[in-house]
Amino acid sequence: MIDFVGTISVFVKDQDRAKAFYTEKLGFELKVEAPLGPGSSARWIAVAPPAGQTELILYLMDENWQHYAQTMGKTQSITLAVTDMKSTHEELLERGVKFLHDPDPQPWGTYATIEDSEGNRLMLVEQRGG
Repeated sequence: MIDFVGTISVFVKDQDRAKAFYTEKLGFELKVEAPLGPGSSARWIAVAPPAGQTELILYLMDENWQHYAQTMGKTQSITLAVTDMKSTHEELLERGVKFLHDPDPQPWGTYATIEDSEGNRLMLVEQRGG
């Protein structure tokens, strides 16, 4: 039986810059940082929100993943759940996170789109009643 989604890859150009963004600006925890393989300069960098089970892998684009190259720096299919959009918006603005638009209330909840250090766009969502 499948228990939960384990990891989601976010392709990046600079792993150190991306790690700093996700840990320092978004407040994620560094779960794993290890060499990707013998002789590789790339690392397996896993980050997650403090209470999260699913980890984001900050994966350095390489020849094995070129079919994803066109997705770097664009909107990702990743939604980050928040419980208080107003305070999250204020806190992330103070930390220098770039919002592509202010929180937008919808019948199902409120969402906003942010951009990470690599230009990847991620959606923040507060579900209705959250």
